[in-house]
Amino acid sequence: MSMSDYLHQLREKVGHDLLVLPSAAVALFDGQSRLLLGRHSDRQRWVLPGGLVEPGELPADAALREVWEETGLRVELTGILGVFGGPDLVVDYTNGDKASYVATVFRGRVIGGELRPDGAEILEIRYFSAPDIANVTTPKWISAALPALFADAARTVFQPPTWGNSGTDA
Repeated sequence: MSMSDYLHQLREKVGHDLLVLPSAAVALFDGQSRLLLGRHSDRQRWVLPGGLVEPGELPADAALREVWEETGLRVELTGILGVFGGPDLVVDYTNGDKASYVATVFRGRVIGGELRPDGAEILEIRYFSAPDIANVTTPKWISAALPALFADAARTVFQPPTWGNSGTDA
């Protein structure tokens, strides 16, 4: 999909400056415990199905919408896998735009639809085992999140904080 109307209007006002953007994605596995990834058209990287949360949209709704648009699958969300951000989710786009994403990654399961890439944003879709993911190009944060993505436990994961306070009140 192309840039949303909201993001387009925002970019007209702020230009290419860095924007912090909320996003949502879904980790979906097949019966062989392989993770669904799509090859993104703009950078040729393999990514989880997902995208921006629009103004006023629930992150869960954004996750479901993006999976449907990109893969043709209807899914049920079963939990929150984790929340990811930081330097590994800062993107410098070829057009000069800069974005720092904060990604809520849900766990989900397929309940319908037919697997197919949208052909515009996602060019190819495949399921990957954890070792197979090492053989394709992914964003840095996916490599860092692999243990959480393939963990058997249904616990929520987040990156440990790097900020510490001195224990004094400001």
